[in-house]
Amino acid sequence: MIEFALVAFAAALVVAAALTPIARRVALAAGLVAAVRPGRLHTEPRACGGGLAIADTLILVIGVAWLAASWLAAESLPGWLPPRVQEHLAARTPTLVRLAVGALVFFIIGLLDDRYSLPPWPKLLLQFFAAALVVVGLGIKATIWLEAPYAAEVVSILWIVAVVNAYNMLDHADGLAAAVGVVALVALAAGQMMVGEWFVPGVALVTAGALAGFLIYNVPPARLFMGDAGSHLVGYVLASLTIVAQYYFPTLATPGCVVLVPLVVLAVPLFDAACVVVGRLARGKNPMVGDATSHLGHRMLARGAGPRTVVFVAAGLTAATGAASLMLYSADDRLPPASCCLVALTLVTVLLARRRPRTTAPPHAEEPA
Repeated sequence: MIEFALVAFAAALVVAAALTPIARRVALAAGLVAAVRPGRLHTEPRACGGGLAIADTLILVIGVAWLAASWLAAESLPGWLPPRVQEHLAARTPTLVRLAVGALVFFIIGLLDDRYSLPPWPKLLLQFFAAALVVVGLGIKATIWLEAPYAAEVVSILWIVAVVNAYNMLDHADGLAAAVGVVALVALAAGQMMVGEWFVPGVALVTAGALAGFLIYNVPPARLFMGDAGSHLVGYVLASLTIVAQYYFPTLATPGCVVLVPLVVLAVPLFDAACVVVGRLARGKNPMVGDATSHLGHRMLARGAGPRTVVFVAAGLTAATGAASLMLYSADDRLPPASCCLVALTLVTVLLARRRPRTTAPPHAEEPA
C-alpha cells in the first residue's frame, strides 16, 4: 500500500513539474494573467497557468493508470497494486467519470473567471448551478442519517460550494493554497487507506502530487499563480472526494464520529473562510468582494511574518487537523476526544494568528487574483 501511495504521488509530481512551465507560457499567450489592482498583494502581473498544469496532470496520470490497469493482463500488473484491481476499477469507473465531468464544469467556471474576472454574485450562482448538476444530475451526494426529503442533496450542494469557495479564498498568498491542499489530500488518502479503500486515496494522492509539482513554481516569490481555474478544480476535488469516500465500517468497529472526517480535514480553510465572511459582514462590507487584509495569510504578513513562514504555518495547522482526522477512524475510545482537543487547539491557534496587527507592516508576498 505504501508503494501504491508513493508511485501515485511521485508520478503526478514529476508530470506537474514538467508541465507547469509550459502552462505558464500558454497562460501568458491566452491572456490568463492576474493584473495588478487595488486590494491585491502582488505588484507585478502574474500568469494564472497553474490550474492548466494541475488539470493536465490529473488527466494524464489518472488516464494512463486507468487504461494500463484496465487493458493489461492481470499477471503483467505491478505487485504493489491492490488485489483484483481490475474488478475494483470496473466498479469505480462510473464514479470516476462522474467526478471528471464535475471537475470539468468547475474548471471552466474558474477559467472564465481568470479570463474575464466574473462579478462575485454571478460567479456564486454558477457555482451553485454546477454543484446542483454534480449532486442532482450526476448523483454525487453524501449519505446522511436524516429522513427529511432532499436533505442529502441540499447538504451536498452546500458542502461543495462551501469547500470550493473556502479553498479559492485560501489562494491569497504565494504557495499557501497549494501547500494546504497537499497536506489535506494526503491526510484524506491516509485515512481512507487505513480502512482498506483504494479509489479515493488514488485520486487524492495524484491531486496532491500535481499540487506539489506546481508548488515548485509557486513558492514565494511565485513565478505563476494557481488561478481560479486551479482553485476551483482542487476545491471541487476535495469536496467531491470527501463525499464519495466511505467512513463508517461496522466490521472494523469505526466509531460513528468518523463521519466528521471531512470537516476535520478541511477545518483550517473552512474556519478561515468563515472568519473572513463574518468579519466582512460585521464591517458592513460585501462578503464576496476580496481584499488584502482579511485572511490568515494577510494578517500574518501584516504582523511581520515572512511569506514562507506563512506557508509553513498554514501547512502545519492543516497537518494537525489531518492527524486529528486519522484519530477518528480508531476504535480506541480515547482517540476521538483527543482528536476534538487537537482540532480545538488548532483553531485557537488560527484565531491567534489572525489577530490584527497594531501597525500595518508592508506585505511580503504576492497574492493571486
